[in-house]
Amino acid sequence: MNFEKKYTLNLQPGKDFFIKENHRIPQKMGVDFFVFGRTMYCRAKMEKLPAHEFLHIAQFRKYGSLLVILHYLFYLSVNLMKYRDFKKAFVAVPFEIEARNYETASTTG
Repeated sequence: MNFEKKYTLNLQPGKDFFIKENHRIPQKMGVDFFVFGRTMYCRAKMEKLPAHEFLHIAQFRKYGSLLVILHYLFYLSVNLMKYRDFKKAFVAVPFEIEARNYETASTTG
């Protein structure tokens, strides 16, 4: 997939999006990072900008918060009926698949 054609990827921290380190949201969720809108919330001090989360910022930027939320809610609902397991349902959300593919492409290419 050509991510450069689909998304604006020349985003700069502090200008196009914000990073909140040592934040309680990912700590409470039991994850290292959580992206919402133009903000990446980090559980601890961020050593390196994670490609997976960076693509989520690009998704929010392209589609807007409402459409991203609706995308997740729709696919989580469909996938929960299919898999009956939240983790499997979440992993199968198309935006998550796309972020994992971007992460793989950015580490191998």
